[in-house]
Amino acid sequence: MAEKNWQQEAWDLIYKQKDIKRAIEYLDNVIEQHPQNDEALAIKANALNQLASDTKTWDFSREALKCAEKAIEINPRNDTALFNKAWSLCDLGNPQEALECTIKALEVNPKNIYTWYNKAWAHYLLHEIEKALECCNKIIEIDPHFTDLAEALKSRIETREFPDHLAQFKK
Repeated sequence: MAEKNWQQEAWDLIYKQKDIKRAIEYLDNVIEQHPQNDEALAIKANALNQLASDTKTWDFSREALKCAEKAIEINPRNDTALFNKAWSLCDLGNPQEALECTIKALEVNPKNIYTWYNKAWAHYLLHEIEKALECCNKIIEIDPHFTDLAEALKSRIETREFPDHLAQFKK
């Protein structure tokens, strides 16, 4: 299997075809063939996080966290695994640890939009509103194509909108 072709296929299944379960099966096959493939584990963590968000079933976040941690164990500089670990931790209500993860991820790749997004969420859950908004602005600065994503998050932050499963963070 060509190095980038399997990765592109996995990302396409997740985000273009929106067939996350098939993506997970596909990635399980890659991982079965190459158990030390940190990138496959990191992309699987992403698929599981997306599935958790789509279904509001946070057990998928726990599974994503395990995949991300295994990928990081194999390659501590895998920024995809690091931002997915942060995503899982935010969804599981552990924003301080998520924030620590985003800091590590940004050391590896300071232009990763998704890491900045997760960092904004972590700051928001910690009631560090100005820092969260700064992260949203950083997303736009890095890539203006993501302005809508950043503005949507800013709106949630400014209106203090919390997802139901994170309501314990409301003040």
